[in-house]
Amino acid sequence: ADLTIRQRPLAFFAEHYALYTRYQNARHAGGGMDEDGHEQYAHFLLQSNVDTRLIEFSDGDAVRMVSIIDVLEDGLSSVYTFYDPDVAGASFGTYNILWQARQCDALDLPYLYLGYWIAESPKMAYKARFPALERLTGGDWEPFSGAAVEIQPKQAAAADSSARRSRPCWRRSGP
Repeated sequence: ADLTIRQRPLAFFAEHYALYTRYQNARHAGGGMDEDGHEQYAHFLLQSNVDTRLIEFSDGDAVRMVSIIDVLEDGLSSVYTFYDPDVAGASFGTYNILWQARQCDALDLPYLYLGYWIAESPKMAYKARFPALERLTGGDWEPFSGAAVEIQPKQAAAADSSARRSRPCWRRSGP
């Protein structure tokens, strides 16, 4: 089914929080975020000092996905996306990345920042499926194939030092 896409205010909506908790319980059970109350949810996703947008994807009256994105000078940054875990085979996450890439094109922005990638996390493997990726390593952008490479950005200092991390970025080709 075609999804209806609309920007909503960066505010608390009970139906979004209900979808978020269903998503967390299905995809990240036992990870801590599955126990977030609405205050933690709001603090995590709805407070921002930059141009942050809440994008809602609906199928009829049913909200299927919510994406929080930051609009930057040179691109969009995918902050967090959660979706209906009960729709088998929907590929909402892939749909969302492709939608964000189209938004970059429409806004004439060269980059889509997909956020951290952790090699050991199967849940993040999808990021390597998008061509034209680069990663930020030591302050420099370099081609990224998704291969497991040891990366220790300063931003990840508080994380497990054995984790392989990078910040994948999709770059729009052409003018």
